[in-house]
Order: sequence, then C-alpha cells, then structure tokens
Amino acid sequence: MNTRNGFPYLHPGGVGCSLLPDFTAAERSSMASRQRMVGAVIAMAAMTTLPAAAWAAEDIDLRALMTVLPESVFTSAEQGYVEYISLARLAPAGGTVTSADFGGVAWGGDIRSVGSLGADPDLFHAKSGIDLRDLRCLAGFGQAPRDIAIWGFADVPTARAAFDVLPDHGFAPAGFFPGVLANGDPGAMDFARADAADPWRGPMGRTSTVTLGDAALLQAGTAADFAPVLGATSTALESDPGRIALAGIEHESEGVIQALILSPVTVGAQAIDPAFLIGKTQAEAQAAFEAEVTNMAAGLPPYSGAILAEVATPTGAQVVLSLAYPSCAEAAEAVARAPALWNLMNPAYVPAEAELSGQTIEAAPGCAARIVLSVRPQRPWNSLW
Repeated sequence: MNTRNGFPYLHPGGVGCSLLPDFTAAERSSMASRQRMVGAVIAMAAMTTLPAAAWAAEDIDLRALMTVLPESVFTSAEQGYVEYISLARLAPAGGTVTSADFGGVAWGGDIRSVGSLGADPDLFHAKSGIDLRDLRCLAGFGQAPRDIAIWGFADVPTARAAFDVLPDHGFAPAGFFPGVLANGDPGAMDFARADAADPWRGPMGRTSTVTLGDAALLQAGTAADFAPVLGATSTALESDPGRIALAGIEHESEGVIQALILSPVTVGAQAIDPAFLIGKTQAEAQAAFEAEVTNMAAGLPPYSGAILAEVATPTGAQVVLSLAYPSCAEAAEAVARAPALWNLMNPAYVPAEAELSGQTIEAAPGCAARIVLSVRPQRPWNSLW
C-alpha cells in the first residue's frame, strides 16, 4: 500500500485507498473507480482546429495556482505531478466542503492538508485557524518529505489574514528567514503532537513551515523546501506548455473541479509498470515487454506539458486531457491517435461505456490537443466513474 504523510494515498497511475480516513465504503468505491479511469488516461498519455475564442471561461483559481507554481513543474521529474482540488466547486452553494463532497474526487491524496478536511468544519477552523469558506482551492506537488502544499485564497488580504493568525496556533518565526513561520523544528516529526484533524500537524506530527505566496499559503517541512517556488524565475502560467495546455482545459468549460498538471518526464517514468511481468516465464516476459514497447512507440507525439482535469460544462462534468504541442499538425495527430490508444488500455481500468473525442485548440505559441472522455448516451448522466 502506498502511504504519504501517514495516510494511504492514490498514485495517479494506480489504484489505492481513499483520500480521507473516514470515508464510507461507497465513497471509497466511487473514488477507486475514478482512479482506475485516471490511470488509464495517464497511461495513454505516457505512450509517448478550432480557435480558443469559440468560448472559454477563464478558471480564476487554477490560473492563480499556476502563477504560484514554477515553470519547472513541466520539466522536472523530481517535482513530480501537481494535484489540484477546487474546494469552491466541491462545496454546496453557500456551504463548506465536507468529507461527503469528496466522494467524487479521484486524486488529491498527496496534498498534505487534505487529510484534515473530513473533520467537522468548525473543528478544522479551531485546529487550523482558517475558515473553510475562505479557502478556494488546495494543491500540492513535490516528493515527500520535501513536498509543498498550497492553500489558495480569493485574494492577497485573505491569505495575509490567514497567515497572521498562525502564531495563535503554535507558530513562531523560523530562524532568520523573514516572513516564514514554523510550529516546530525544521523537518521534524513529533508523534506526541500528532493530530489527524490538524492540517498543520497531521497523523505523523510533522512540523509545518509556512510562508505567503501571493494569494496563497505555502506549507512545507522546512524553509529550504520552498526553493522551487520562491526561487523560480518563471511561473507555470507564463510558460508555453502552461498557456497551451490551459487553453485546452478552459475551452468550452465552466470551471475546473479537480486536475493533475503533468510533465512528459513524470508521465514517461510511469510508462511501463514492471508488475505486469510477474508470474511469467522469461520468454513470456520478454514477449510481453516487447509488445508494451511497440504500443508505446505507436503512441502520442511528444508533448511539452499536459493537464488532466474534470471540468464543469453546461451538460455535466467531463474529463479532459489537454496536451501542449508546438503546432496544430502535431496536436491533430495526437487527437487522431487517441481513440486507438484508448482501446489498448487494460480493460480493468477502462469504462467500457466511455468514448473519446477530440479537437485542436489554437493557443499561441502552439496548439493544444483537447481529448474528451465522456459517457455514452445509454449511461446515466455523469456516471463515468
């Protein structure tokens, strides 16, 4: 079983347990089904024209996150993938998000603070000092123990207000680092202070080091862990892969519910899972490996970045994979190959009733391959998972 920060978690390429420790069996089953589909889409991406102006609603929260993320999320294998959850879209109108709202979430288990969201909103407020109604989104990236959680707020003043209450919850200035607070020794774990309902401690009692980043709080183990963000010279939103992939996601979308921001380096590292060789003879394993390589060789043209997202549309939620290419010719080739590649996926991970469609979206200085996974008409609305 994979674990992260003391919780079982779901890897984008595999099937695991729930994001939160107190989900019901039905909620766990729903998320496991979503995770199997996500694994299939990412596996297809690992097998390495319409103008965007048709209509595209800018996703303010996802764009704000991408102004905090460094451009290196599209090039660094060490930083891994970025997980994003829109709390504003999960929560019922006028309410706050609870564990029940996470029944349709396929990923997010790597985000350090997610484990505390199953608690009562009042308890979360008491433990963290933050009102869930002020939080717009949560995101996370990087490899533990140097992972970074990003708490997204509506604006800078709200983020500043959240930062200013931290001294009332055990935080103090972190050494000589200006504008950085910590609630213990850098990188330490104190099991005596472990508290699964406290996002600043968690079930392992890990120290949280926190600083401000525009309209967000950055949470890590040590001040040095902020280097990929605070030391970046260019953001993900300013990068070519970021702008192009985002154009494909926002096209004909009313907003992003959850997303993975992927680099070809990260996805490529998951391309061949050695587990499928278990139980085979040497000859069988060699034949299976050669078949897998052949499938990959016939895969998607190389892309510079990708975003996999569940988006809200007027007709219901859709799963969209947007791949960034330097030209619409390459994007069109990816769209054309996608249905055949989908049919190569392991049937255990692919909803038989799902179908793929796609289009190219012009976005300077390149073009996005926008691949949509949707349910067939005979399926109930939004029952892809």
